[in-house]
Amino acid sequence: MALAEMKNFPSIPVKVSINEYIDISKTYSTPKSKQFVNGLLDVMSKKLTESGEIRKSGRGLLDNK
Repeated sequence: MALAEMKNFPSIPVKVSINEYIDISKTYSTPKSKQFVNGLLDVMSKKLTESGEIRKSGRGLLDNK
């Protein structure tokens, strides 16, 4: 869900998406899951940004052209 949000909602910053899903993992999973979710989403967001699949634009965001 976080990856879909990162790719399909250009006005939501990547860090906001990651933080939302870390909070969800704290509520619905084990205490250590937040570290796993954070690491996974961080690596995936970097790879998708480098490949051009994540493009963010809008107020307070850098445009990826």
